[in-house]
Amino acid sequence: MSDVENSGPTEPGGALPTAEQGSTSRPAKQSENRQPETKSQDVVSTSLASTLQDELGIEEGYGVYKPGGFHPVYIGDTYNGRYLVLSKLGYGLYSTAWLVRDTSSEERKYYALKISRADCYGTDKDIFEREILRHLRDADKSHVGYQYICHLVDDFEHTGPNGTHVCLVLELMGETLKTFGTLFKKTMLPNTIMRLFTFHLLCGLDYAHDSNVIHTDIKPDNIFVKFQDTSLIESQYLKQVPIVVQDRFAEKYSPVQSQSLRRFYFSSGQSLLDFEVALGDWGVASWADNHLAELIQPVLLRAPEVLIKAPWDATTDWWNLGAVILEVFRCVRMFDGRGPPHGDYDLKLHLCEIVAYFGPFPRGLLEKGDTELIEAHFDEAGYVREGFPIELPSLESDDYMDDLDKENRKLFVSFLRALMKIDPQERLSTMDLLRQPWLGLSFG
Repeated sequence: MSDVENSGPTEPGGALPTAEQGSTSRPAKQSENRQPETKSQDVVSTSLASTLQDELGIEEGYGVYKPGGFHPVYIGDTYNGRYLVLSKLGYGLYSTAWLVRDTSSEERKYYALKISRADCYGTDKDIFEREILRHLRDADKSHVGYQYICHLVDDFEHTGPNGTHVCLVLELMGETLKTFGTLFKKTMLPNTIMRLFTFHLLCGLDYAHDSNVIHTDIKPDNIFVKFQDTSLIESQYLKQVPIVVQDRFAEKYSPVQSQSLRRFYFSSGQSLLDFEVALGDWGVASWADNHLAELIQPVLLRAPEVLIKAPWDATTDWWNLGAVILEVFRCVRMFDGRGPPHGDYDLKLHLCEIVAYFGPFPRGLLEKGDTELIEAHFDEAGYVREGFPIELPSLESDDYMDDLDKENRKLFVSFLRALMKIDPQERLSTMDLLRQPWLGLSFG
């Protein structure tokens, strides 16, 4: 219990430690210059967002508000006759997100309203998000993993000056695991909390997979800490966020500054063991038998079968999850993939890193991959042909497991290796993963 008792969350509205204040450790054999920038398939990269904000003083940019693009939203607007817009929560490449209150309910219920670009759905560009979210909401509410999904509450279409937009009303979440770690020493989650969150994610993914859905885009940005106390929205959040003045008659719509909920979703003194996480952002999810795309996942989190263009299935989510758990838990990324001379992403280097940690690619998997790619990059034994001479520290070393005792290091790395088998056919079932000693669960 010591890691929980000594690492409580900061009070809502109080000063939070920044990422710079926590030490982000990197493996010793990787230089400090090799800090990978994992770019999302459907979220504007941090660097791009920063450039827009720093140079232009805006968020998503003026240019996206055009026919086929984003819908201009004004604070105080009401959508579908019931959802009153209170503030902007964020934006992505394909949508904006807004805090709304359901005015049709006597209770003061708050949700996140996601308004997609007008060109997200149509003859050639349909994504499965709305269909999949409806299915996940209605499939099997008795499944233990149901509660660990960020669920759809309502959906509708809204026609505006730039076209018709699909609007998704979603359960309101606090913050993502991308920022949650800043509440703790060295921006690392305590072992007890990481085990708890991992249990939630395994159960949530099991529910999705049982429902014939594959997420394909698991990353810290898409794992949400669930709301603990919605009363803080009125008592603190709405009183502290700046009042937005918008000119409805201006010739050009001006994007609104996002106001995060990350300091306003839990009460002071709340036990960390009450926190839960949910898997969200199903924008590039696929059906198990109908893939949205074959090239999936953030590049540095791609499973081996995806990298070599072999067929993939639901087990690809396990590999993705393993790399993310390490990043969130130990504040370090497993793979870098950037090579000389300019630090650009290099597939061969990425493959070398995988082999260095997990061994050679099995022949059976290589035979399913792209023939030209396999011949160019692999030898007969499954090692990378003419690979980079890299030397990586052991996953159990201080470079990765600083501040974690020897026994927990061993158990955690064993869990990672169970998740991240190179051969998809060797990856464990959910139940077998839940039985891994690191999670500390017992079954009758």
